[in-house]
Amino acid sequence: MDAIDPADTLTCLRSGHAAGPIMPPIVQASLFRFETLEELFAAQDREHETSVYSRGTNPTVRELETALAALERAEAAKCFASGMGAISATLFALLGQGDHVLFCGDIYGPTIGFAQRLEGYGVSHSRCFAADIDGIEAALTPATRLIYLESPGSMRFELLPIEQVCALAKARGILTAIDNTVATPLLQKPLALGCDLALHSLTKYIGGHSDTLGGAVAGSRELVERIFYRAYMPMGAAMAPFDAWLLLRGLMTLPARLAQQQADALAVARWLADHPKVRRVFHPALAEGAQADLFARQMRGHSGLFSTEFDLPDHAATLAIGNRLKLFGKAISWGGVESLVTSPHRRDPGSEQEGRMPRTLLRLSVGLEGADALIADLEQALA
Repeated sequence: MDAIDPADTLTCLRSGHAAGPIMPPIVQASLFRFETLEELFAAQDREHETSVYSRGTNPTVRELETALAALERAEAAKCFASGMGAISATLFALLGQGDHVLFCGDIYGPTIGFAQRLEGYGVSHSRCFAADIDGIEAALTPATRLIYLESPGSMRFELLPIEQVCALAKARGILTAIDNTVATPLLQKPLALGCDLALHSLTKYIGGHSDTLGGAVAGSRELVERIFYRAYMPMGAAMAPFDAWLLLRGLMTLPARLAQQQADALAVARWLADHPKVRRVFHPALAEGAQADLFARQMRGHSGLFSTEFDLPDHAATLAIGNRLKLFGKAISWGGVESLVTSPHRRDPGSEQEGRMPRTLLRLSVGLEGADALIADLEQALA
């Protein structure tokens, strides 16, 4: 795995900023005063870049947006109160009656849930699980206006040929957006591969301490402004200044945390891959064939998140393994300093219904407890 780009580390640390407070001030203001009404009205015409009312733009939030745009090599970024705030605003702004969106990969469940709500407004969608460009091309329709990717996915961690998908989309006048949360901007640069937009749940690795929510979308200035005026402002999923400050704090340690978490997770994943009670480990760095080639081309490494399919008789036996873990907390999110475990199934789906997610799958989010301690915990749980 390649090292994290030193330029990204400097961006996360806010190195080279002008003299003043090490951390930006929390501008806890709902609105901003102007000398004249004419200045106020002019500012309202540029509310995507000028602080008028904090539902639009706030100085502390703007500081975070500037950093995220730099990390994604984007012209602009917009922050939201949650990852779903960013996702729903993007879909709402870019799609209209009669349009179709193609979802590629193992898409975050609530994203599909929002797309199902859009069906009532004349926006259709379909899902494609092919990992090759021919399969993805075959899934397009004449009405497709957006291809929405998740690579790596957040359960099976399958990679998609981002560059090929984006080239295909551009040739057909179709926009592309990718959920880049798993990789973070440090380990994958989707815009450099041709994507129009990169989205994030900042709640995960960027926040890094399981204490705040946030979302973001980054891309061209034109697209981000379109999302701002068509969806962000009317839907009102505004990020609070204190949350932006917490996320800026999280960014400062992201390179160090991520480097440790990806190294420890790979050590744990390799140990599990050799365990007699494990059928398969889903981790991009352990992939073979075309998936390994994509990993080498598209990513600088993988985060601390991966999943394991156990060689166990049923769902109940799998949950028992998870319950015996002592250092892995039972929780649904990931990306913090603590290790976590969850299952894609809240109840036994049955062999005929398990689909792409095996009944005996557990997802592990590796924190900062250390690989040796986590392996020892897994060993006792599997004994």
